Amino acid sequence: MTSHLSGTTPFYVRLAMSGVPKSGSLIIPEWLQSPEGRDYASCILRKKKRRTFGLIERPVLPPQLPADVASYKIFVSGKSGVGKTSLIAKLCGLEVPTVHHETTGIQTSSTYWPVRPRDSERPIIFAFHFWDCGESALKKFDHILPACKEKADAVLFLFSFTDRSSFEDVPALISRTLSQEENVARVVIGTKYPSTLQHTVT
Repeated sequence: MTSHLSGTTPFYVRLAMSGVPKSGSLIIPEWLQSPEGRDYASCILRKKKRRTFGLIERPVLPPQLPADVASYKIFVSGKSGVGKTSLIAKLCGLEVPTVHHETTGIQTSSTYWPVRPRDSERPIIFAFHFWDCGESALKKFDHILPACKEKADAVLFLFSFTDRSSFEDVPALISRTLSQEENVARVVIGTKYPSTLQHTVT
């Protein structure tokens, strides 16, 4: 995790140091609808759609809009066809592909989300850098998995509600991807629900 600090301890650092957070939302959800929130949102939008950013790009904020930036690298893992690319596209505000094509090599996508913490007057811009790779490339090239895991803050393990084998493979997938010693957040996500009635995982 990297950050751009302004001389004071940012909200997310104070939260990490404070132990277990209080119950309830840590941010103000309706803030983006306020005049201040819309000013920040305009920096990540183009023609009312999310701008696409490269891996080393970031939004340009005018001087009157100060913010801390909390940056996270997230590796998205799962069987071919479970919806890794579609999930990333949805989270990044991009067009979701209608036809499945396995990702060749490594694909990176970045998105920025401005938020306002409840206990701070200074907004935060979360930078999420998603790393995705195709199952075939992962098996074929030994360097791909280490590259995707390097300095990762979290791994999302995906399964599809329409593919029971992808669900049953989750424990083995986690073991193949991360060792017990690796201090990385592990999150399991089910996709393709409830868009179809043909569930095989209940």
